[in-house]
Amino acid sequence: MGTEDLPGQMTAEARELLRDMKAIASEKLAPIAAAGTPGRLNRPLIAALAEHGVLPRIFPEELDGTGTGEASAAVLCLLREGLAQGSTEAETALALQGLGAYPILQAGREELRRRWLPRVAQGEAVAAFALTEPEAGSDAGRLTLNAERTDGGYVLTGQKKWISNAPD
Repeated sequence: MGTEDLPGQMTAEARELLRDMKAIASEKLAPIAAAGTPGRLNRPLIAALAEHGVLPRIFPEELDGTGTGEASAAVLCLLREGLAQGSTEAETALALQGLGAYPILQAGREELRRRWLPRVAQGEAVAAFALTEPEAGSDAGRLTLNAERTDGGYVLTGQKKWISNAPD
């Protein structure tokens, strides 16, 4: 079952958001994605996600005036589905920005949140995401990375196999 099977079960607002995201992805973002270098971060695509109001929607409004969204799971799913229908690269870029920035939103110190989240929402900063490890793959329950608190913050000890956006 795809989203085309769900219109009667979605609100008019949800259908509109899905249509809008697909149109933005197809018309505006897909050409920018196609101009990028495979396997490398596409900063113009990240900037365009912000310019077209997509990135700010995943951050709360109180985010120094740069967030516009309610950051709900349902809205995030509609954003991602609509983008994926028009540009898988745009959907992946949005997903990685969320995966990398949400830990800061959820558990970061206020100073860290104020420093980075507005820049991510505006497409100026790019988040990275590191989950996989050589012996655990992406099984979060088997990860062995250790975070040790120090006076200056944390020291991380361990290995990661793939880190999204790390080359850039």
